[in-house]
Amino acid sequence: MQWHAKIPAALACALLWQGAFAAETDDDRRVVYREYREAFDARNYQRALPLAVRVVDLTANEYGADAIEMASPLTNLGTTLYRLGEYGEALDTYRRALYLIENDGDPTDPRLISPLHGLGASLRGMQRDEEAIVPLKRAVDIVRNRDGLHAPGQLPLLRPLIEAYEATGRYDDASREHQYAFNVAEQAWGAEDPRMIAQLEDLARWNEKVGRYTAARVMYARAVQLADREKPGSLKAVPSLRGIARTYRLAFVNGESQESVVATSSELPQSMATAPLMMNAPSGEGERALRNALQRLEPAGESRAAERGQVLIDLGDWYRIAGAGSRAMSSWTQAWTELTAAGDTSALSQPAPIVYRAPSMAVSQRHQDPAEYDVQEVKLHLAVAADGDVRNATVTNPSPDRDAAERAVVTAVRRGTWRPAFAGGVAVPDNDFTFSEKVYVRFKPEKASDSG
Repeated sequence: MQWHAKIPAALACALLWQGAFAAETDDDRRVVYREYREAFDARNYQRALPLAVRVVDLTANEYGADAIEMASPLTNLGTTLYRLGEYGEALDTYRRALYLIENDGDPTDPRLISPLHGLGASLRGMQRDEEAIVPLKRAVDIVRNRDGLHAPGQLPLLRPLIEAYEATGRYDDASREHQYAFNVAEQAWGAEDPRMIAQLEDLARWNEKVGRYTAARVMYARAVQLADREKPGSLKAVPSLRGIARTYRLAFVNGESQESVVATSSELPQSMATAPLMMNAPSGEGERALRNALQRLEPAGESRAAERGQVLIDLGDWYRIAGAGSRAMSSWTQAWTELTAAGDTSALSQPAPIVYRAPSMAVSQRHQDPAEYDVQEVKLHLAVAADGDVRNATVTNPSPDRDAAERAVVTAVRRGTWRPAFAGGVAVPDNDFTFSEKVYVRFKPEKASDSG
């Protein structure tokens, strides 16, 4: 039982369940493990937790608390804790597993991959993204060194690594790994494989995020082609059709540099070398893409009401920025009807910015040196009218140290284009809406102390 002292004390509640088990032999440990896997695979993590603890306990009894055989049960316990949102406890448990494997002597041991993955994911869950990069990158390097640079086993690791890069503003690293992940998947499965739809959507969303709307649109269009090749009129194409419309809308609102458009041809994966021929389609294609998505979803009835509602919200947003207010309101009203049928109207229950250009000092706009800048949150109280106009914007946590940043956020909010809140299928004013933006504030230099 000595291993108990080496895991978080908060697991004591799970250990109380041990009395329910009488297993003491190797065969019984396997029985408990099978029960654990059944509960875990069924996503019943509350039931899986005491079973995972029991497997660790039985393994410690059989092999010793410091035996290498403890690594796998500890990793399973860490993953269960992670799925329950107990990130701190998962972190400590993964570290214990890593310690045991590293003590075994091989720094490239493939058994390190799972606990490194879990460690990075737990750190991300705790919003410690900078720290998460190290174990995730190490796990990726182990896979590449052992199985080759294009080993598909690195794909589950690349996703959280990319997200950590994005969260810390390391966009060059994120862009490189996004492209790498796509190339790995394409080499493993082939350019025509339906599994590439998700990879195309991921890479398109990244390009969309960094303002390369033309490149994103080409990738979304390719995803639609693959979905329809697998099954004409496929519902798998709906997210990409929404993406096509969104890129047209964002390009209209934000613009796109000529350099970005020209670079698209050279930056696209080889399998899409001919795709730029469709880049200069008229902007009406955005509306047509949404209509296409609705047409695909219509025969599915109530089972797809939530998705139709989201597409109709997109369509209303499209009309709003085009200045067609009555058509926008009609689409949003139809969206409310669909979302009501789906049992969740929260997407329309409060105002939302359709067009909002964050000020230059916003964290979302660029990465700043944490040694020079502090990240602070500017909170606003807004009054948004039933037509979507922002009638009032007041900073609720003012600070003299960031007066310029606060004014910039207020200006950005007022210049934005908003969708109003809805209640009972009707647009209503919301005079008590909270909006926040994280901004960089430069540290003030410390005054030199008097020398006497």
